[in-house]
Amino acid sequence: MGLKKIKTIYYILIICMLTSSSIQTQELRLIEIDTLQGHKIQRGASGFNVRIADKVWSYSHPEFVEVVKELKPGWLRYFSGTMGDSFSSATGKYDLDFISMFDHKKKQFLTGYLFLEVKGPHRLIDMYELLGEINGKLVITVNAFSETPEMILELARFCKNNNIKVELWQFCNEPYFYIPNRNRYWWNDGYDYAVKMEPYAEVIREVFPEANLALNYTWDGVWTFMKEIYKFQEENGAYWNAFTKHSYAPHTGRKESLDEAYKRGNTKLIEVTSAVAMKDIEDYSWKDVPMSITEFGVWNKPLNGIYASVYNIEYVMRQLEHTNTQFVGAHEISNKYTPLNKKNKIIETAFKNNVEINSDTLLTGIRRGLEGKAYKIYHEATNSSTYLYKTKIVNNIQVAGMKNKTADGMFAQTYKGINGFNYLVVTNRSKTTNKFQIKINGKKLNQKLYTSYLSANSLKAKDANIREVIFNNGILTIKPFSVSVSKWKTNAVALQKPRIYKTQVKNNGIFLKWGEIPNARSYEIYYGVDYDYLDKTVKVLNNSCLITAVSLNKNYFFKVKAFNEKGKSKLSDSVLVGYQLPNKPKIFKVSRRNNSVTLFWKSVPNANDYLINYIDENGIDVELNTHNVYGYRIDKLKDSHTYKFTVTSKNGLGKSLSSEKESVFISKRVPLSPRNVSAIKNSPTKITVKWHKQDRVLENTCYNVYRGVKLHEFSKVASCLQDTVYIDENIVGNKQYYYIVKAETEVGESNFHANIATAFSLENSNKLNIQLIDKTQEGYLVKVNLNKIQISKGDSYGVIINNVSYLNVENIKIFGDPNYGEGKSFETLIPFSKVKDHSNYAIKAFVIKQGQIIESAIVNQYISKK
Repeated sequence: MGLKKIKTIYYILIICMLTSSSIQTQELRLIEIDTLQGHKIQRGASGFNVRIADKVWSYSHPEFVEVVKELKPGWLRYFSGTMGDSFSSATGKYDLDFISMFDHKKKQFLTGYLFLEVKGPHRLIDMYELLGEINGKLVITVNAFSETPEMILELARFCKNNNIKVELWQFCNEPYFYIPNRNRYWWNDGYDYAVKMEPYAEVIREVFPEANLALNYTWDGVWTFMKEIYKFQEENGAYWNAFTKHSYAPHTGRKESLDEAYKRGNTKLIEVTSAVAMKDIEDYSWKDVPMSITEFGVWNKPLNGIYASVYNIEYVMRQLEHTNTQFVGAHEISNKYTPLNKKNKIIETAFKNNVEINSDTLLTGIRRGLEGKAYKIYHEATNSSTYLYKTKIVNNIQVAGMKNKTADGMFAQTYKGINGFNYLVVTNRSKTTNKFQIKINGKKLNQKLYTSYLSANSLKAKDANIREVIFNNGILTIKPFSVSVSKWKTNAVALQKPRIYKTQVKNNGIFLKWGEIPNARSYEIYYGVDYDYLDKTVKVLNNSCLITAVSLNKNYFFKVKAFNEKGKSKLSDSVLVGYQLPNKPKIFKVSRRNNSVTLFWKSVPNANDYLINYIDENGIDVELNTHNVYGYRIDKLKDSHTYKFTVTSKNGLGKSLSSEKESVFISKRVPLSPRNVSAIKNSPTKITVKWHKQDRVLENTCYNVYRGVKLHEFSKVASCLQDTVYIDENIVGNKQYYYIVKAETEVGESNFHANIATAFSLENSNKLNIQLIDKTQEGYLVKVNLNKIQISKGDSYGVIINNVSYLNVENIKIFGDPNYGEGKSFETLIPFSKVKDHSNYAIKAFVIKQGQIIESAIVNQYISKK
């Protein structure tokens, strides 16, 4: 060895010794854990929205299954967010009639339609079974845009018949973007949305009296729609029992630098998860309202990568600090781990050429993103815990925030595990490395910490590997821009409660399957014909069993319990299965579109599959196995031909009787419904109903108008109109009216109606209306005429603006000059500082007299700033 090499090694050793000495002498910071204070949490509280409709993946695709089993979400949401607005829960596919109801986002819906035509349906039963394998839970977002209460009643009945447990039913995805000031009339405001969701709540409660039901109130800090819901609650009471929202707090309507976005993220993360934010929620719902977030994310491009990974985990933890938080879900699982090679072209080509392929064989590879890796290490804590201990970082690290302020840059949370470990999760949004001594109830934790972490030295980092290290004596090193999950051994071991997620009637018994319970060595099944007296038991080593000791035509209740050498779990919830032939289904709805027909039927208990039978145009008997759904679309039928369809249920014992025959005439002349129906009450005796034609209208299409005073109960008031306007002068002044419009040709009406229009009053326009909007050097000067009122001393007035080009729904009041005087008109200046660049604002005027607000209606009046 040469002298030069010896010197190099010597200097390296000196540097290492000095570095080691520096670390050893560095002052330790403190993380204090108080096990005498804390609160319960839902096991598996952290989960995901799902959006795979426009990807090669499906619930059965081996790589998506691998993703779910690796990330182990505590819950998943069916069916997606915005992509679910035109999706049929019955068929598991997109419906062209549903898609036609919308005046936007049609491209993504049509892409979803194309992909599911090739891949096959995204069935609820398949998602539930996949969740069952990881002991995950199910949240359903009801598509009340396109599906009627009748259809949702059958969805609930399908869940009951298949022993599907739904943790939470959420009504609609982001309803607050479908209101008149955006030229959409699904609901006039939050109050109207609450009114229209009640029939859906009633049918779900008809099947599940104890169901958890939630309105979808808001985005963070956007309270106008929420206040309108609260008005309904104050007047009528709440028929729902939970609160949901979405959260994209760092999102902004403009591009930002990385530094600006970083400051925004640091401030907004803390702001929207704070006690103040929770108080705002409770002020417009009720104290301790159960809260779930079914979508959240960063949505600010410079923060993609390591910052978003840290943000996501810290957001979930900060929300779990609230005792009423139930579920927190990121948007969405398949952008945490994504297809490495999309292979979308193969799907598109197959659709174009009408070629059948098995998309589950199209392997894409998996790109494991940073955000997904963070969840991978975090979910061990949330899936193994039901309780949080109070945790504090002493003298928290400070990072830059908005408005030249600083914010806490780290967060820590401690999970009381049920698997023989406790977990400490620490997030660090700062660029510094720090060492911490962990103290529990004032005493140093003198144990080994088994730590998994993600870290990066720069906010620009887009990838990093999960690292694993063991720290001694309860001393933990936290790296910059990191998520760290540390665990240490305890004596607390409790087997989690199993859940039976699959039941099937076989020819020789009843098959049961439940999720494999960590640390379980065996299972015991308890069953009987009396819910309160399960007198039979079967012991098994695996997480499935075929129960053969059953008698024909008897119903059985089943529960299961897990065991190991240290104890046993709680009994699972019971499931009900009848060892008998299933009853015959009943077709309750038929829709036609081009060369296809869709049948919808009432599901029945104890069915494994449903068969459709018909005689084709060549006289050949056709039988289709739809598997386990309650709706199915039959394609490639002959135009102008009548078919007769039946549906039969099936299980291992055989087939039921067939349903009554349904005769359907196939025609390409079935029209699509018009869209965007509005109903404006111009006076006490007159309502104007308007609608938009489809972009492509069949020849000889006309329109029928239906009216009702009760939702979903309508009578025809006008037939075969050629125009897109109907004036209803046969009304009673103080009644609330609802309208739908359907299109018609010589072969019949459209399959579905679009939105239900709630008549709202323009009578206030007779009291005040915007006469003119002038652009001045200071801003926009709004001139308002007063007709049946005048401004008096003590009155307030002004304008309300709403940014409809940006994803919020918040009304901003701008008051006029109180010294303007009394009279029959007023002016209000909207300063340029109140409006954002590249934005479009809906605008209306208001006057407040003796505490009562009088508003002009929105009549397509806008201002914009380019």
